[in-house]
Amino acid sequence: MPGTADAEGWRRLHPISPLLRGGLVLLVLIGVFIANFRDLFVRMFVAASTHEPVEDDEFTAILGMLSNGQTLLLVLGGVVLLLVVIIGVSWVAWRFHTYRVSGEAVESRSGVLFRQHRRAPLDRVQSVNLQRPLLARLLGLTKIEVLTGGQGGKVELAYLGHRDAKAVRERILQLASARRSGNSVDAAPGVVAPAAAVSYDGTRYAQPADSLTERVQDFADFDVDPEAAEAHALVRVPLGRLLGSILLSWEAVITLILLLVAIFWGLISSAIGAVTGSSGFLAAGGVSLLTVIPLILVTVGMMFAQFNKGFNFTLSRGRESVRVGSGLTSTVTDSIPFGRIHAIEARQPLFWRPFGWWRVRVTLAGHSVSEAGQSVTQNVVLPVGRHDDVVRVIETLVPGAATGITEGLTGSGEDYVGAGPRAGWLLWFGKRRAGVRIDVPTDPTALTDATLRIRRGALTRSFAIMPIVRAQSVQLSRPMWHYVLKLAALQAHTVLGPVRVSVRGIALDDARAVFEHLSAAVLAVQRAESDGHPTTRRSESDERPAG
Repeated sequence: MPGTADAEGWRRLHPISPLLRGGLVLLVLIGVFIANFRDLFVRMFVAASTHEPVEDDEFTAILGMLSNGQTLLLVLGGVVLLLVVIIGVSWVAWRFHTYRVSGEAVESRSGVLFRQHRRAPLDRVQSVNLQRPLLARLLGLTKIEVLTGGQGGKVELAYLGHRDAKAVRERILQLASARRSGNSVDAAPGVVAPAAAVSYDGTRYAQPADSLTERVQDFADFDVDPEAAEAHALVRVPLGRLLGSILLSWEAVITLILLLVAIFWGLISSAIGAVTGSSGFLAAGGVSLLTVIPLILVTVGMMFAQFNKGFNFTLSRGRESVRVGSGLTSTVTDSIPFGRIHAIEARQPLFWRPFGWWRVRVTLAGHSVSEAGQSVTQNVVLPVGRHDDVVRVIETLVPGAATGITEGLTGSGEDYVGAGPRAGWLLWFGKRRAGVRIDVPTDPTALTDATLRIRRGALTRSFAIMPIVRAQSVQLSRPMWHYVLKLAALQAHTVLGPVRVSVRGIALDDARAVFEHLSAAVLAVQRAESDGHPTTRRSESDERPAG
């Protein structure tokens, strides 16, 4: 582990961490100062460049004050005092902010007057993420975010040197893997040195000859698992495919429709106004454009978020986790331990269908309600990929779903319980695709690999898989029109997340049969997990190469 630990194992973060965490406040103060004295700076620049006096009593008075040596000394002294106070407070905050990675938990202590102690048990770790905002990336620093189950259950270590952060992450994942498998944490191999930076294809950079080269390598580090690159277990998203998928997404289509409608209505209104001489129609044309501009800005912002999320996207499989990295100016790398996926979904918008593109996203424990909304960028593990990429990603993240993925994505769904005969009144064109299937292995030791699979959607196709071991409850419901048409809806509940594991329009008798089968499967699978079968099975699946 990097750094020096005290007798109890506590270590300190990077010395400039407090300044970086308080950088936003400092930028706001500088912005307020510049906004208030903007005119003064402009006038001073004009006076200095033209060598002509500016006739302005306020400006002359301020210049007179600054020309007074005593006043200037007071101003400089105040600036120096402010800097000393900021540095002093930051130093005290750094001294009181420590972290510890033990065989049981990841812990963080902070605060001077009000102490805060956060603890993430290793057996509750859902993912370990590295976040690198632009300023931190320029300074060679990285924030570690350890997510656990429960709302707001996370421990942040902000900030560490980039290579030190990678070493700490690997140690956390090693210890968490040892805890889940029931092995002693002493058997987990130790981290002997900070991890080296790697290129986009997973190749390690050469040993840096100086500190500047090391800083450049850290800035350009793609954080791809080198072992995955050597095993050809990488999934990448080419830039051209990413741009094409964004331009053919629903957000882009809606933006284009809104813009065309606004322009068409504006032209029609202007033409009618010009012919009739009515100012009302002219005003209506301008109002239509002003009304649609905010909507266009929102959708453009969503498309840029998709681009930023998918830029330089890589997914690699390591020994203890699956690593997902992406980002343009700011980068984020999520390390998801095996067996932590609560649900996974592949989605295909209408205009992606000719190209065979899909987006894959997952549900994980540990995200807040706002983070787990229906955002197009939330929990995405494949922004856009072809059929083979989707199969590889699903097999990597959910080992129990290694078979039947193609049938769920593009097959006819013959092995699925389909929609009822009257479901067309509710599902319209989505009736042919709607279906549900329960896969339960016959091998008792592999029972925890059982999955629930659901197909649905017409304009946007969806294929969702949920490990039955992650089910919190199952539900059969009959809303009004389902009741009238003798249909039913089925839903399996897991932790809050973007993936919805539900299907509508199933014939009532079929829905009841599936509900009983699923209920029995949930009890059997969770009983098998409590008896200890998943430990052996999951360890075997972790050694299986992706793809």
